[in-house]
Amino acid sequence: MGYSGNPQTGLTDPGAISVAVVAFLVLSLYNAIELDVILLTVFQRRRGLYFWSFVASTNGIVPHSIGFFLKNILSSRQFGLYITFVAVGWVPMVTGQSLVLYSRLHLLFWDTFYLKLVLGLIIFNAIALHIPIIILMYGANSSPSNAFVQPYTVYEKVQVTVFFLQELIISSIYIKACFSFFDTQDSMYGDSVRKMRRHLLLVNILVVILDVPILCLEYTDVYDLQTAYKAFVYSVKLKMEFQILNKLVEMTRAREDVDPFNNSSAIRMRDESSQR
Repeated sequence: MGYSGNPQTGLTDPGAISVAVVAFLVLSLYNAIELDVILLTVFQRRRGLYFWSFVASTNGIVPHSIGFFLKNILSSRQFGLYITFVAVGWVPMVTGQSLVLYSRLHLLFWDTFYLKLVLGLIIFNAIALHIPIIILMYGANSSPSNAFVQPYTVYEKVQVTVFFLQELIISSIYIKACFSFFDTQDSMYGDSVRKMRRHLLLVNILVVILDVPILCLEYTDVYDLQTAYKAFVYSVKLKMEFQILNKLVEMTRAREDVDPFNNSSAIRMRDESSQR
């Protein structure tokens, strides 16, 4: 997530990076505010893991972005202040997003054993990655050069990679569950189901693709741009999450209009949508 005296590669223009950083941070804050408005106006029943993980991830974007404004744009020398903002925002922003994916997975995937494994993975990674990197982040920012910098740069790459793989695993399970679920509905509902499946597949693939530049920027050591882009990507992924949920709810309602003997899968999706 960056530290004092971030190195930049020789292939980048510092001025252009600063402009891009500002743009991504501003867009991230705008998206977060918009998402909060949507949460307050769309969800009628504010409860459940999906809703609260959505709230946590959305509102984690704000302090995370403010922290990097203080560090990179306002050149704050109070490293404890901006690191605290970054850390307070980073944890719910990243792990909250994984919990959003996990809670949405319940709509189409009901193998309790694998669901527990996914939840265990999220909890383990949250402890194993968030706590050490926050400690290293405070240490690395305490001075331009100290013993914390090298471990931080290594562990930073580890956590970015692991969190990427974590979301990739959850999204892959969801995509597979989508195909399994919609295959059983295809013969009954025809084109509408095929269009729904195609839309959900494309949106989920796009969500995964958005994460790839984060890895590229991380491994090319363009830290400032990577951290700003990350906040923007997480805000975009949350906005796309509403599209996915809306499509699932739309499909459920369409099924209920056609088939009065809807099965448990429709009931599960209706229960989730009733939070809105």
